[in-house]
Amino acid sequence: MNFQRAGEGTARDQPGPLIDVMMVILIFLMITTTYSKYTELQINLPTADAEKQLERANEITVLVSAQGST
Repeated sequence: MNFQRAGEGTARDQPGPLIDVMMVILIFLMITTTYSKYTELQINLPTADAEKQLERANEITVLVSAQGST
């Protein structure tokens, strides 16, 4: 076993945590990119068969503001 006194060694001597984090990120990316092509769904959306609304030639629009002016 390698016992060190407090204050000896630096973060450069212990690359373990960084390697662990990078390995988890690498595994996560490999799994998500592998299954991303299977998540596509084939959906048949309905289409509208309604006729276009008729234009109202005799329609008048009146706008009134909060102060009462038109």
